[in-house]
Amino acid sequence: MWISIYNFFSYIVFGYTITSMACLVVLCILSLKAQYNLRINMPDDDTIRYMLKGSPLTPSVSIIASAYNEEHTIINNVKSLFNIYYPKYEIIIVNDASSDNTLQLLIDEFKLQEVPFVNSLRVPSKPIKHVYRSTEEQYSKLIVVDKERGGRKSDGINAGINVCNSRYFVNTDVDCIIEPLAIYRMMWHVVNSHDPVIGVGATMLISNGCTIKDGRVTQAAVPNNPLALYQQMEYMRSFHISKLGWSSLNALPNISGGFGLFDTEVVIKSGGYDTSSMAEDVDMLLRMVTYMKNSGQPFRIAQVPTVCCWTEGPFTPSMLYRQRVRWARGLCEIVSNHRKLFFNHKYGYFGISTLPYIFVFEFLAPLLEIAGIIFSGWLISIGKINWETAIVIIGMIYIFSVSLSFIVISFDYATRAVQWKNTFWSYLKLIFAGITEPILYHVFITICSIRGYISYLFNTTATWKSIRRKTTGAPN
Repeated sequence: MWISIYNFFSYIVFGYTITSMACLVVLCILSLKAQYNLRINMPDDDTIRYMLKGSPLTPSVSIIASAYNEEHTIINNVKSLFNIYYPKYEIIIVNDASSDNTLQLLIDEFKLQEVPFVNSLRVPSKPIKHVYRSTEEQYSKLIVVDKERGGRKSDGINAGINVCNSRYFVNTDVDCIIEPLAIYRMMWHVVNSHDPVIGVGATMLISNGCTIKDGRVTQAAVPNNPLALYQQMEYMRSFHISKLGWSSLNALPNISGGFGLFDTEVVIKSGGYDTSSMAEDVDMLLRMVTYMKNSGQPFRIAQVPTVCCWTEGPFTPSMLYRQRVRWARGLCEIVSNHRKLFFNHKYGYFGISTLPYIFVFEFLAPLLEIAGIIFSGWLISIGKINWETAIVIIGMIYIFSVSLSFIVISFDYATRAVQWKNTFWSYLKLIFAGITEPILYHVFITICSIRGYISYLFNTTATWKSIRRKTTGAPN
C-alpha cells in the first residue's frame, strides 16, 4: 500500500516538475524575445539623454528613501544620489525617528534649515514633525523629512509621497547605489509608451565585492562570499528571465522595493503603501493594477533589462535567514490579501497566469519539497523507497536547475551586460554557484520559507530588522 501511495505522490511531483519546467522555458523564450526587441528599439544611453535632457515634456521625478539609524553611512549614501544624471529630480530622505545621530549629521553636513510645509495626508503615514531644505545651492535638490517612528520602510515612503510634488517617484533604499543614467533608462519607457506607464522596474545586482568610489560602482565584481555569490546568481535569474519575461506580457508581478519608478497619482489613488505588509512592494503593484483594471484604464508596466542599481546582499546566514523568512511571510500575505485576483480574467494576465503561477510554483513549492523529503525519509526508514523513481525525479530537477543558471550566465556573457572584473574567474564563480546552488543554497532558502509560513500561520509578531551593512566599498 505504501508503495502505491509513494508512486502516486511521485506522479504528482513528476507532473508538477514538468509543468514548472515548461513555464520557465516559456518565460525564457519571452525574456529573450523582449531582450531582442529592446536592443533593437531602445536607443543607447547617450541618445536617450540627449532626447530627454532638453525636452520640456520630460517628467519630474522624486527619489524617496527612508532611513533609520544610518549614521555610519548616511552622508556618503545621500551624496551618491547627487551623481544621478537627470534634469528634473529631487531627493527626499525620510528620517524614521532614528535613535542615533542620523538626522543631526544630515543637518550639519548639508546645512539644513527647517521650512514650513502643509501636512497633507494623501496616503497614510505617521505624522511628519519637520521638513528641512539645504541652504547650499549645490544641495538644493535635497529635502529631509523627520517623522514619528513608523517601524517599516513603507511608512517612510508614504511620508515621502506626502511631501513630493513630482509626477513620478523612485522608491529606493538609502544604501542602494544607483547608476547615473538609471532614471533616463526608466523614463524612456514612460515617454515612449502608447499606454500610460504606472511603474517601471529595473535590473538590480549584488554590490558585494564591487569596487565603490564616490558613490558609484567603478568596477563590478562577482562576490567572494558564498552567500552573496548565490544571491547574485539568484538575482540574475530573477531579473534576466522571470521579470523580463512577465513584463513582455504586461504582467510583471513585482517592482523591487530596492529600486523602482512609480506614477505618483496612481499610487495615491491606490491607497499608498500598506504599512502593515511584509511584502509592500508586491502588494503596492497589485493594488495599482487592481485600481487601473477596476477603473477601466489602460496601463503599462515596464522592465529595464540593463543594470540600474546595486544593493548589498546579506552576507551571514543569520541576516539572510531573517530576510527570507520575512519574504516568505510576505508571500503568504500576498496570496491571502489578493486572492480575488486569482484565475479572474477581469485582471488579464495577472489573474489568469501571473498570480496562479506565483501560488502554484512559488508558494506551494517549499511545502511540496518538505512533504517529499519527510515522506521519502519515512519510506527509506522502512525500506520501501522506489529508488529508480526518486533518482529520476531528483536528477531531472537538478539538471534543469543547473541548465537554467547556465542559460543566464551564457546570456550575460554574450551580451556583456556587466563588465565583470577578472572576467574568467568571475564566470567560473558563477558556474560554481549554478552547479552547487540546488544542493546547498536552495535547501537553506526552503527552510527559511517554511519558517516564514509558520510565522504567518500562527500570527507570530512580525518585526522588521535592518540588515547590517559592511563599510561602503568593502569587498565580501
